[in-house]
Amino acid sequence: MYKILKSNDGVTLIELITVMVLSTLLILISAVGVSAFYRKYKVISDFMELQTGAMACLQTIRNGYGFSRGEEFYGVANAREVRIVGYTDTFGGGSGIRITPPAGKDYQKSNWVSYYLEEGIIRMNYFYNGVGADSPKYIFPDRQDRERIQVTRFSVRDANAGGEYLPLGGFDSTDIPALLLVEMDARVKIRDGKHPAPDEYKTISYRTYMVKK
Repeated sequence: MYKILKSNDGVTLIELITVMVLSTLLILISAVGVSAFYRKYKVISDFMELQTGAMACLQTIRNGYGFSRGEEFYGVANAREVRIVGYTDTFGGGSGIRITPPAGKDYQKSNWVSYYLEEGIIRMNYFYNGVGADSPKYIFPDRQDRERIQVTRFSVRDANAGGEYLPLGGFDSTDIPALLLVEMDARVKIRDGKHPAPDEYKTISYRTYMVKK
């Protein structure tokens, strides 16, 4: 009587289908996990970008924007005169700063730079060595980010109006503030809202003092 040899090396159709189903489930689970991770990572990345941009903007206003290949900086810290311009809901406050820098030469005496809020953007205008800006510069956010990032509030006021911190030189209406309180609120869109839900944002609120030396 002959024995029939059977080979068990192959797989059945059921086993193959089972493996394919399990593989598909694992791929789907992995895809969902990667997608969730990416969304979370993007929110964190956008929020960090918002904070970094806002801090850089405040540093520019404080320390100055570089002209003449960065050799001259026009900001609050090295200003000859500082004027608060624009209007806010805060008494005595404005929505911008106009700075007159030190002048080493006669033709530099008319130089000035201003930082101000316009349509959700901190912008800079200037007159430098007889030449004015063709158009105001974007300080924060950048031009390409203005749809995602907006400055919702920019307020400047004289923090020493009543002599709280520094001796007053007088009470003349033309007194130049030496200590400024600058406040900024900004936001970045992290998710488009589906009607009727609104878009979702992450927000920041900064408050800092700037001294004219």
